[in-house]
Amino acid sequence: MTELRSYPQAWRGPRYRWWRPLPAIAVMLGGAGVFFAWSVFTQLAAVLVADPTRFMTDFEAAALDSAWMTTPLGLLATNTSLALPIPIALLAALVATGRPGLVTSVLGRMRWGLLFGAAGVSLLVLVPLGFVLDWIAPTSGEPLVIAPEQGWALVALVILLTTPLQAAGEEYFFRGWTQQVVGAWCRPPWLAVVLPMLISATLFALAHGLQNPWLFADRFFFGVVASILVWRTGGLECAIALHAVNNLFAFGMAIATGTMSETMLVSEVSPLSGVLSMTGTAVSGAVLLAFARWRRAQRLT
Repeated sequence: MTELRSYPQAWRGPRYRWWRPLPAIAVMLGGAGVFFAWSVFTQLAAVLVADPTRFMTDFEAAALDSAWMTTPLGLLATNTSLALPIPIALLAALVATGRPGLVTSVLGRMRWGLLFGAAGVSLLVLVPLGFVLDWIAPTSGEPLVIAPEQGWALVALVILLTTPLQAAGEEYFFRGWTQQVVGAWCRPPWLAVVLPMLISATLFALAHGLQNPWLFADRFFFGVVASILVWRTGGLECAIALHAVNNLFAFGMAIATGTMSETMLVSEVSPLSGVLSMTGTAVSGAVLLAFARWRRAQRLT
C-alpha cells in the first residue's frame, strides 16, 4: 500500500533504506568544499579588480576590508557563491532518491506559477508592511532620507539579478537538503516536521555570523516560518519567494538611503525592531499559506 508523505519525508519512498541519505551528505560535504573555494576565489577576484595596487602591496588589509562587499563585484561574488547550493542540493537528491526534483517540491519540479504568484503576494504584503514597521521603529533611529550613493544603479542591477538566486540557494540548503536529510531518518511524521525545522532554523540563524539575541531570534523565526511554508505547501516555492522579496526590499531601502554597508554588516537590532520584524514575517507567512491553499498546492507525495 502506497503511503503519502509530506515534503520533509519525501525521501522515505518505496526504495528508502536507512543508509540512502548518507551519499547525499557526502555530496553536500564535497559541495561545501566547492562552495568555499568558489567564495574565496570570487571574493579575492573582486578585491583585485576593485583595487589591484592595494591587493598587490597590502594583501592582508585588502582581503579583510569589508567595503568591497557593497561594490557591484563584491555583491556579485557573494550572491553567486550563495547560489551554489542549488545544483549541489539537486545532485544530493539525485544520488539519494534518483529524483533530483524532490528537493524542489513533492511534484519533483519547480511549480513556477506558485513561485511567481507567491512573489507577487510577498511584494503586496511586505513592501507596505515594511514601510509601516520602519516608520514605527526606524532601523537607523533617524527619519527616512533618500540619499543614494554614487554608482547606485549598477549596485541595484546586480542585486535585482542575483539576490533571488542567493535567496533560492539558501532555501535549497536550509529548507531543502537539511530538512529532507533529517526528515528521512525520522519515522513519526510529527518528528520529521519538528526536528528538521528546529535544526535548519538554528543553522540558518548561526550562518549569519555575529548578532545580538534579538537579531538571532528574528532570523531563527524567519527560518521557522519558511519551514512551515515548505511543509504546508509541499515545496520551496513560497519560502524562496518570501526570502527573495524580503532581501530585495531590505537592499532596495539600503540603496535608497545610502546605508548598504550598515545593512550588509548589521549585527544587532533593538527589541522593538526584532519583534516588529518577526511580526512582519508572521503576517507574510500567514498570507502565503492562504494563497497556497487557494492555489490548491499539492503538499504530499
